[in-house]
Amino acid sequence: MSVAFQMPVRSAVAGTLLLLAASPLALAADPALAPAAPTALVEDVSDGVDGVQPMDYLAAGRTVTLKTGQTLTLSYLESCVNETITGGSVTVGARESAVQGGSLDRHTLPCDGGKLLLASNEAGKAGVTVFRSAPIALPGMKAPLPKPDLTLFKTHPVLILSAPGPVTIDRLDVQGIALSTVNVPGTTLDTAKSGAGLEPGGLYKIAAGQKSFVVKIDEKAAAGGGPALGRLIRF
Repeated sequence: MSVAFQMPVRSAVAGTLLLLAASPLALAADPALAPAAPTALVEDVSDGVDGVQPMDYLAAGRTVTLKTGQTLTLSYLESCVNETITGGSVTVGARESAVQGGSLDRHTLPCDGGKLLLASNEAGKAGVTVFRSAPIALPGMKAPLPKPDLTLFKTHPVLILSAPGPVTIDRLDVQGIALSTVNVPGTTLDTAKSGAGLEPGGLYKIAAGQKSFVVKIDEKAAAGGGPALGRLIRF
């Protein structure tokens, strides 16, 4: 004699729900399980610090352990806070770090904080194209200039690309200036180390591949290098 066992309807439904909850799509749809958004940029780090490289983005809650004498320099995208930490344990926050057992030098830099944060969330996404709405001109009128996506506070940007290639720079607010091209042999180029900078007060379209930004150079922008915060363009 054979006996057939039938799973109760309630148990079957519960099992199905558990399988759905464990699926990748369900995990991706749960904000609590999604990857945390970046809050800080690694400006510089000593050799031998595990898992951290210059120009990396770090999310709040990330902990970095520094040995005696090792340093980590972070710039916070929203608060524009710049920190250099020597030794100890560093926990990345939303606007600044918490440091235990080390020394901390903290100050604030000029930067376009909110827009840098938005740009960092777009960076590195495969196939992403940044579309900008073009200003509309009435017949017989000159088209207005587009609004900037980013404002830089130094004349020499730091360019970050996902792969080596050309970056084009087009001056928008002055007619008759030829389009220029900068070849980035790696994935990072600090233009302070290679040639003339952009004009304070100028408005530019800067493009790499299918991505572009309208970039305003602050009227009081200074020349030269220094922290990437305030002069970073990441494609």
